[in-house]
Amino acid sequence: MNTYDRQLERGKIIRVYLCLSVILLSGCTSLTGRGTPDWVLNPKTVYPENQYLVAIGEGDTRRAAENSAAANLARIFEARIESDERILDRSRETENSFERTTDFTANINILSSQTLYNIQHAEAWSDEKGRVHAVAYLNRRETAAIYRDKINEQTTLVNFLLAQSEQTEDLLKKYAVLRAATRHATEANYLLQQLKVIHPRSIPNSTPSYTERKIQKTLAETARKIRVDINVAGDDAQRITSALEELITRYGFVIGTPAVLKIVGSISVDDTGQRTADLVFVRYSLALQIREADGTVLVSINEKGREGHISLGEARIRSFRTLENIIRPSGAQRLDAYFDTLIDPLPK
Repeated sequence: MNTYDRQLERGKIIRVYLCLSVILLSGCTSLTGRGTPDWVLNPKTVYPENQYLVAIGEGDTRRAAENSAAANLARIFEARIESDERILDRSRETENSFERTTDFTANINILSSQTLYNIQHAEAWSDEKGRVHAVAYLNRRETAAIYRDKINEQTTLVNFLLAQSEQTEDLLKKYAVLRAATRHATEANYLLQQLKVIHPRSIPNSTPSYTERKIQKTLAETARKIRVDINVAGDDAQRITSALEELITRYGFVIGTPAVLKIVGSISVDDTGQRTADLVFVRYSLALQIREADGTVLVSINEKGREGHISLGEARIRSFRTLENIIRPSGAQRLDAYFDTLIDPLPK
């Protein structure tokens, strides 16, 4: 290779290194910089408030910083919805204010854990200490369209279910359908509250024609018509009966007759005769059925097991405590599943 060729080859190598340097530097501009970016100091100068909702977060990694930014964005919703609800509460000081306060607290808790749709991330920047700062934002107009569609979906389901409830005379089916309508109405309301923060101008055209409180009132009135009779043989201390009463009243049903539903069963807790140096053992058995008045079995619960303690009395108490803890979640899950089967297929 002559001198000219060697110089030419050397020039190519230098150009390659220069190109690589430019690529590496350009790839890092989102994470490093000589000064703090404007979007960190004042994000609204880069993301105008009339077009975006924006929040900044920081963390040890970009992912952690973006998660922090998204959490801070959610807090904007919490704060604004909380403010609106408190104003509403002060302006309507009636005997129902305590109920509204309870609803408000539940709404905030659920909203804080709800998913915000269409969160986007853009820049990230590392400061001199190595902490990464990231931005999370929502484009108001673009996100509002997503929320309007989701609210319309929920509203369609609510109207379908309300129509279904009016067409049935079966009390249990009416309750099941209204219960489902309440769930979808609640979801629509949460979305509507978020849309109110994102794009207030969309609210008038997105507000459902039904009233959520009216649906809840109708559901409660229907539930009160469902009377339940409970009879558990062997439950001398009424512990299982009390657990079942607690389960039933959570649905808004009333304990009494004439019964729409009957809960029948038996409980036994017997000494096994087994002993160790420190423990006495008992064997428990529980059989329960929730039936319609005509005897049709809707839900069955069957549990068997063994408990041990230092005395026979304490072992019995532990057995009942175990069964109480089984009845509450297991009974509710199975009863929920039954009510879901009563609902006609929802429109897609």
